[in-house]
Amino acid sequence: MIRQINVGSLCGELGEMLMNLQYSADSLRRYNKVFDEFTEYAEERQYSQQLGAEFLAYRFNQIGGFVTSGTYSKDEMYYFRAIRSLAEYYNFGMIFRRQDFHGEIIWPEPFRECTEKFFLSKVEYGVCYGYVKHSRAVLKDLILFFDTVGVHAPEEARYFHLEQFINSLIGWSTSTVRGKISVVRMYFRFLFLNGYIREPIAEKLPDRLTPRAHTKLPTVWSEEEIDKFLNGIDLTNPNGKRNYAMLLFAARLGLRIGDIRELKLSDIDWQACTLTIVQSKTKAPLTLPVPDDVGWAVIDYLKNGRPVTESKHVFVRHIPPYDGFSKTSNLHNIMSKALTDAGIRYRDKPSGFHTLRHSLATHLLQNGVESTTISDILGHTSPEAVKHYLRTDLVDLRKCALEVEVMPYVKE
Repeated sequence: MIRQINVGSLCGELGEMLMNLQYSADSLRRYNKVFDEFTEYAEERQYSQQLGAEFLAYRFNQIGGFVTSGTYSKDEMYYFRAIRSLAEYYNFGMIFRRQDFHGEIIWPEPFRECTEKFFLSKVEYGVCYGYVKHSRAVLKDLILFFDTVGVHAPEEARYFHLEQFINSLIGWSTSTVRGKISVVRMYFRFLFLNGYIREPIAEKLPDRLTPRAHTKLPTVWSEEEIDKFLNGIDLTNPNGKRNYAMLLFAARLGLRIGDIRELKLSDIDWQACTLTIVQSKTKAPLTLPVPDDVGWAVIDYLKNGRPVTESKHVFVRHIPPYDGFSKTSNLHNIMSKALTDAGIRYRDKPSGFHTLRHSLATHLLQNGVESTTISDILGHTSPEAVKHYLRTDLVDLRKCALEVEVMPYVKE
């Protein structure tokens, strides 16, 4: 049964929650301003997402359009944020913040059992935390969309509703839309196979999407650029020592940011000069030699930069309680700072840790290294994955030599 509550009461409940979450006084003032105006507009009407959309349209026409920059942009941004938060709170009893949410989402009652069992099946299958988090966000948006079109239980959903949801994703990249469709397909396939819906509508969803006219190529840094921003890192302070070592793991070994972030002290065999991990994305084991410069950078950080902490992670945050990084943090700021300090332009292209993985693979291809070897180095489950890097224009890249010999730096 759909919850019935008037707008004023719902705004009051959410306002109290925001206070308990210790939102700043400025944020509370802005939220409450929107809540008061929405309550006045709605009078005694029951809340619905459609009513929230009508209120936004009313305010849009009243002030002649919202602006996205300038003095008043922040105030107007809160209209969208507050109405969105009301929809989330109404449907899920909570709001979704950018920080990690460590509690349990309470899905709307008609979706609760089937959705929780869907995620339980994925966890039992062994998918990674990032996949579960991504899928949870997609299904949250799907259920919010369903509410706007009058679908309040799984058995009420029809294929044309899914089509409408996909059409609402206009503006997202092809790969992003494809990923969201994949989650929706698996969800509705689970619902059908477990008797929650009668029609196998998941099988009607498209397997392929027409690619955009201009496909974004992977960012590849030249050997000179990589050396420039690595050499430009300040190694006289703890942050610099940590960031330098993390970037070396990506540049020299091609590790994903999740595996660097989750790296444990026990993963490094100092006698054998090797690194052994279970990859967070594929769950496959990976053993690699630790190059000399990477090993010395880690030793320098552990001895002279890492705070005193009981954390088992190699790399930790440098503010109390000195624990590992958030599981969802891409640590983009570390890469951005290194590029900025080196004077390397990056604003017009992707510039995260993963670009170093792209660069390593591309340089290896340029040097004629076989795809099977590159797959082993990068921890791919299939050599076919290397074909992704063939999209880069290799002709214009300088050749680089990868030093594979590991010099022993732990002396007895």
